[in-house]
Amino acid sequence: MMKIARIGENEFPDAMELVWRVFLKYNAPSYSAEGIHNFKKFLGDEKLYELFCNGDYVIFACFDEDTICGVISLRNESHISLLFVKDEYQGTGVATALFSHLCSYCRSRGETDFITVNSSPYAVEYYRQLGFEPTDLMQTSDGITYTPMRYELLS
Repeated sequence: MMKIARIGENEFPDAMELVWRVFLKYNAPSYSAEGIHNFKKFLGDEKLYELFCNGDYVIFACFDEDTICGVISLRNESHISLLFVKDEYQGTGVATALFSHLCSYCRSRGETDFITVNSSPYAVEYYRQLGFEPTDLMQTSDGITYTPMRYELLS
């Protein structure tokens, strides 16, 4: 039975490990060494963990029994910074369920009318299918290539 819940501190390392493994398989092949290094640095950043512990960086996970099979994170009340699903769960609706849960969370808080993401080249088409629109051209910063995108949260 799958469920989606906000993760606790004890689940943070497993969530970041899942993100790293999926990133290596699907994103890293199109990234420079600098981009891969900076992404890994982001995942292990003490400030990120501090924000998470303080409740300022929200991470939801999809659990299959006790196993995390996907994660989505939100920073600044409206920006998805991570959306990753374990290989064997891709194409099963996990990412869409996580996104739907995140939208409900954002609507219930009433802090924003939109959600943004800096999509990797690998995920642009998926975000388009969810209803995101690019807000700028693809760009690269610190070796990380992304397309800024936005989703309107309609009530």
